[in-house]
Amino acid sequence: MEIAERVVKILKKRKLHISTAESLTGGMLASSIIDVSGASDVFEEGYITYSDAVKHKVLDVDETALKEYTAVSSVVAKQMAEGTARITGSDIAIATTGYAGPSDAEDGTPAGTVYIGVFYDGISDIRKFCFNGDRNDIRRQTVYEALNMAAEKLV
Repeated sequence: MEIAERVVKILKKRKLHISTAESLTGGMLASSIIDVSGASDVFEEGYITYSDAVKHKVLDVDETALKEYTAVSSVVAKQMAEGTARITGSDIAIATTGYAGPSDAEDGTPAGTVYIGVFYDGISDIRKFCFNGDRNDIRRQTVYEALNMAAEKLV
């Protein structure tokens, strides 16, 4: 069973709802969930917050955190996930932020550096990943790991 199908099945069985906030994945995460038949029973909202200004405006990510840690950090991934849960009222929220490349960030952070945040049952789980490949490979790996993290929390 595909990971998105597994997550939707668990959410339906437990009568829970999910929302997403995406930066580097640009909607791929929400799309992978919505591609599953029956997702309308569990998917609430999805935000593409590509710029720092939108992360702050929509998800209430702290401007100081964005400046001090950058958008590609555990602090910002945590605030994105928690903000999404707070705004949507969803039972579980997933946030993705990172550098898909092809080049490294201006601050030297390597392309493929990704943070995924999952907020569920009042607890945030933030993980750092270092993926290889081109932009789309990195984005696909991020979606897979984000859904895998959600599945871990739900079982």
